[in-house]
Amino acid sequence: MRDLPHDHTHHPGPAGPWPGSSEMDPLSAEVLGEFRKAMHLNRQLYVRLASEGGGPQGRTIVLGMLAAHEGITQRDLAEKLHLARPTVTVMLQKMQQGGLIERWDDPDDQRLTRIKLTDAGREQAQALGKAYTNLIDSTFGMLSTTDRTEFARLLGLLNGHTAATLKELDA
Repeated sequence: MRDLPHDHTHHPGPAGPWPGSSEMDPLSAEVLGEFRKAMHLNRQLYVRLASEGGGPQGRTIVLGMLAAHEGITQRDLAEKLHLARPTVTVMLQKMQQGGLIERWDDPDDQRLTRIKLTDAGREQAQALGKAYTNLIDSTFGMLSTTDRTEFARLLGLLNGHTAATLKELDA
């Protein structure tokens, strides 16, 4: 997907920019456009808030995951992040060099590498957690309880249909 312009006024129109998309339901295409725009804006806001917390955008999710899963294996971390193991290895090497994490071989299975945050990593994870809270408060938190409940319900439906379609494609 391409990024939207920074003025956030771009709207690709009901049919979208793809050949053959004129057959798309215009309302569904508009919903997709707004969904993409919301994702883009939220990502931009989080990156800005996270940079105030002292973390480059690639490391923020890793720090949060490690804060929540002390001693996780490198393999499990890669799976949870939906990233290739070599990608996670490179990220972790940089974080270890920066003094944010410690890695060690699992004493029960030498094939596994376990990871935990250092004190510096924990401090940065806390700062990033505050940035995440600010993101939630300044976006979803501005919606009424009724709107948030309905939005969660609709996203749940969308996720269910998307997961079912992926499962059909995998079959």
